[in-house]
Amino acid sequence: MSWSSPDPSLSRRSEHRLCARSLFVAAVMASVPAFAAEVYVQPVASISVEDNSNLDLQPGPNSWVEGYIADFATLVGIVTPNSNMTIRPRVDYRDYPTDSQDNRLEEYLDWNAAYRSQRSKASIYLGYQRRDEFNAEFSAAQYNEFAPVSPTSPETGRTLVGATRTSLIALPDYSYSVTERVAAGVSGIYQQLSYSPEGVNGAIDFRYYQGKAYLRWSADPKNDLTLGGYGSTYEAAHFESRATSGGTSLQLDTSWSPLFTTTASVTYQRTTIDTSIPTPFKTVASPWGAGFSAMYKTEVDEFRMDAGRLITPSGGGGIYVNDQLQFQYKRMFARRLTLTGAAIVLRTRGLTSNVSGDDRTYYRPVVDLKWMMTRTFFVQGGYQYMWQKYSVDTFSANSNRVYIAFGYQGLGPQY
Repeated sequence: MSWSSPDPSLSRRSEHRLCARSLFVAAVMASVPAFAAEVYVQPVASISVEDNSNLDLQPGPNSWVEGYIADFATLVGIVTPNSNMTIRPRVDYRDYPTDSQDNRLEEYLDWNAAYRSQRSKASIYLGYQRRDEFNAEFSAAQYNEFAPVSPTSPETGRTLVGATRTSLIALPDYSYSVTERVAAGVSGIYQQLSYSPEGVNGAIDFRYYQGKAYLRWSADPKNDLTLGGYGSTYEAAHFESRATSGGTSLQLDTSWSPLFTTTASVTYQRTTIDTSIPTPFKTVASPWGAGFSAMYKTEVDEFRMDAGRLITPSGGGGIYVNDQLQFQYKRMFARRLTLTGAAIVLRTRGLTSNVSGDDRTYYRPVVDLKWMMTRTFFVQGGYQYMWQKYSVDTFSANSNRVYIAFGYQGLGPQY
């Protein structure tokens, strides 16, 4: 099968399998008995209005488009003395009266579970999304508070109006304390992306696997040093494209105080690439990565930041290297009034010359203000700006978005 002539029925079947798997896992985990458990349910619903100067982020000239969004979510939490679990299904519907081709129903699921005993710790995160390709392919500036920071960044920024992207990611982790200061553990990454239609604008369905073993040493009460070794495989779903890697990582976690923590890491890997996308190509590459993250939190302030170079699978058809910076600052001016400022900056480059055409620069700042009118009802509004440019194009594109939302947010756990 050629790269430019995918079978659309395969993409549809892949989407259905993704949805079925994620819903099955969520249903099984939700049905597990929770002995001596505290259970809480927190529904959230909102209706918002937005104006966007370039809804599909295309080179100008463009006109402003008005849209309406209905958003519904429920957070279900189960807590026991040794474990906790949260399940958060969410749907939103977007309607644009003058641009109906961008109307879309989107579905999400975040599932977190963690267990701790005297010597063992285990956790798993499962994330499922079926979204409009435009919304899925442009990384959000604000953090998802119900999910860990993603270890991959597969977005390409190339989109087709009316197309859909379905994604599934699973992040398991287990560690065992061998001594008071040394722990051994294993972790993994499984990610699957499916585009409908596939192959347009270079969007390639893929599966990615990574398995890692590590040792963590508590050097002192403030510093933990982790040395790991891993292997990974990237596979295009319907084309002949494969990349296998082996690598090592070193990470330092520091708790400077109960309010301030940082993480610094370096990664080196060796990757063997054998692909037919867009033409037959074989090579060996040795990329490196590095990262630094910080978190500071008080009763009224919260700051998060992640920066570095990420080696990642991509919907562009191979392994990419992303230089990226993301940060978010929240300030509670009063008990019910919160200001949030966030931004993300990405510089994406193909690891090898056969996928270098998707090299791009992208940034997205956001400012948001939320006022809780009562304990459960809120009004929220904000502004965001988006800009991107590809290395092979002579033009760039940008957009401005303003929005206001009214909603209901149920009370969280009351214990």
